[in-house]
This record gives sequence, C-alpha cells and structure tokens, in this order.
Amino acid sequence: MEERLAQAATCLPLEIRRRLEALRPADQRSCEEIRLRIGQPLQVSRQGKEHILDGYVLRPEDITDTFARASEYSIHTHADSLREGYLTLRGGHRIGVCGQMAVQNGEALSFRCISSLNIRIARQHKGVACEALMRQLEENGRLYSTLFLSPPGRGKTTLLRDMARQLSDTGIRTALADERSELAALYGGVPQFDIGRHTDVMDGCPKAEAAMMMLKTMSPQLLVLDEITSDADLYAAEYASHCGVAVLASAHAWDLDDFRLRPLYQRLLDRNIFTKIFCIEADRHVTRVV
Repeated sequence: MEERLAQAATCLPLEIRRRLEALRPADQRSCEEIRLRIGQPLQVSRQGKEHILDGYVLRPEDITDTFARASEYSIHTHADSLREGYLTLRGGHRIGVCGQMAVQNGEALSFRCISSLNIRIARQHKGVACEALMRQLEENGRLYSTLFLSPPGRGKTTLLRDMARQLSDTGIRTALADERSELAALYGGVPQFDIGRHTDVMDGCPKAEAAMMMLKTMSPQLLVLDEITSDADLYAAEYASHCGVAVLASAHAWDLDDFRLRPLYQRLLDRNIFTKIFCIEADRHVTRVV
C-alpha cells in the first residue's frame, strides 16, 4: 500500500485495510479521505469526490474498533480535541468524528456513540509555494503581512505550511498557532510535518490565545494564523502588527468581493493589517488582489 495511505490506515480493521490495498497504485496515491459510516459502503475520496468500494458495508464494531485504535485506547487523553470533533494520528493524519454528543450547559462534553469517521490522509507538498510567490512576501529585506483568501478545499493550509517552512529555514523566527493540529500536527510534541528549523508551535489552543502567548514569550518575527474567524483572531493579528511582527494568515472567502461582504472581514480590512492579499483560484493558481 502507498506509504501515507498505509500509515493513515493503521487504525482500521484488517478487512478494510485489505480493500484499500486492492486499490490501483494511482488510486492509492490520490486518495484524500477514507469515510466510514455505519450501515453504508466503505468509501474513499479522490479529487474531492467520494467513490464507493463495493462489497463491504460498515458495521458498528468497525467504527468502535477504529476509534479505539485511533485514540490508543485512551479517550481521556484526547478529550480536548474530541470536543472539537477530531483526533490527530501519528504522521499528521486526522480523523473527523460524528455521532451523538453528551452536552452540559450548552457545551459538548464527549461522544455517547459514534456513527461515522472520516480519516483525512495528510500529505506534505514541499515547494507548493513557488519561488515567484515567495519573492512577493518580501521586499528590500522586509517581510510583509500577507493574507490568502480561499473557500475550503483549495489547499490554503498546505500553502501556508510550505511558506512558513521556507521562511523559517531562512532564519526567520516563526510562531505557528496551530489550533486544530493542521499546520504542524504535533504528536507527542514532535511536528509531523516539516515546518522549518526556526519555528515554535502552540498546538490545540485557541489560535488567538496561542498567538498572544507566543508574541509575549517567543519573540517571533512572523506569526502564522490559519483561518481568521473571530474578533479575537483579528485582535491577535493587529497586536502582532503593532509589535512589528509580520502576519501570514488565511480567511474563508471565494474572492475579494465575497471577503468584503462579511462584517468581520470588513473590520479586518479597516485595520490595514495586511499589506498584500491573494486569492487561491479553483485551479489553485494564486493571484494577488490587493
């Protein structure tokens, strides 16, 4: 089986792994997700589309066994991330979890039962941030705060990770606020992706809080925030800019017009934090819009 697929599939029952092994090598390499839903056929996602693997219908015990292996038989160890609906595996792979939640005072506590799992296969694509793009981040030795706009699924996290890696490897002290373990994917304190030699990571903490802590304790030259989604994130980016720290960030939007329609992002524009704004197009071409 293809290496990254095999690593992500280690938590799966043997019968499911065998069906993945039977896929053509090209399909294994292009596999993005493995989807398990009780009572439904096993499915894999390639290029954003789900494909049914005939002949196997998921049983409740398949979900239970997979979840137990993924959590290393210690749900309490992963309680914080599970409240957010996911687990991080060795190698940076990630399992999305759905089912019935136990809720108290309006807050999710834990899963009562699990109905479906989505294993996202993590692959690092070094060099996706091309030299021409990297040159636009710096001018005359100055690193500019830069924002990337994209809807889900166009590779903005992959792009941010690669830019952070390249900038860090030039000697720039980089602070990575990795709230959902997507940029560095710490496992036992070790980044599962190459994020550069001069990068510090705060994992599993709300990114605004992580950013503020690192700005005050790690003296970064660059702060990386994946997905600005709240006023707290906006404040952290603004605080960094006032401290002379460049900010590399992303936001959910189809384009600049869509971005400007949203009140939070309009406030972000009004702060003049970002000197340069780029859009990631459907073909993943990156175009500067500001």
